[in-house]
Amino acid sequence: MVPNSAIPPRRYESPVRQARAQRTRAHVVATAGRLFAQHGYAGTSMRQIAAAAGVSLETVTHTGRKADLLLAAFRDSFAGSPNSSDIGALVGHVLPEDLSEDVTQFVPAAVARVADGIRRSLGIWRAFAVAAAADQTVGAVRAELAVARRHDITAWLQEFEAAGLLSERDAASRARLADALGLIVSHEAYDHLTDVCGWPHEEYVEWAAAVVLNQLTLAGPDAVAPSA
Repeated sequence: MVPNSAIPPRRYESPVRQARAQRTRAHVVATAGRLFAQHGYAGTSMRQIAAAAGVSLETVTHTGRKADLLLAAFRDSFAGSPNSSDIGALVGHVLPEDLSEDVTQFVPAAVARVADGIRRSLGIWRAFAVAAAADQTVGAVRAELAVARRHDITAWLQEFEAAGLLSERDAASRARLADALGLIVSHEAYDHLTDVCGWPHEEYVEWAAAVVLNQLTLAGPDAVAPSA
């Protein structure tokens, strides 16, 4: 018989405690996002986040590194959850489950949702872009986001092709198309057209949806492939 002293104590996580911890983390992430958008990544310290959130520095550091908070804050403002997988969380439920509809029926709604997420998270993305150029850790995170976006878009294109909604492309052409679509519905394109050029948000949405549909339905399989 094993003595009681040799039996490790059972860990019990109270649902109330877990819920409280989740609320605290969400509050810290949201506070960090606001400060990042206002002061930039370099201009925001973990102590400032703790003070603004009204929690201890230990609580903030337990939530993650500053780069982790930046990523979580971006995802939270963009897709509505600090744990979401970027663009997939925004448009996944907009796309039809059986892909039986024509792409013209659901692409505009998907683009509009992405554009709304871009508008919400634009300030944090600007901080993200500046930090990525100066901080290797943040730069690596940004590169991972770009890879994840390309993977998501490529996977959807393959699904659309399999359902007969799009012309089938080879892997290289599909990857090029995914890159082009990713640029059209990117923070960089949105920032340039709405902030630099002064386009209203609604005009960007209309333009982006039209260009995405053009690439998907009017262009041939090799339309976005580089010329030889």
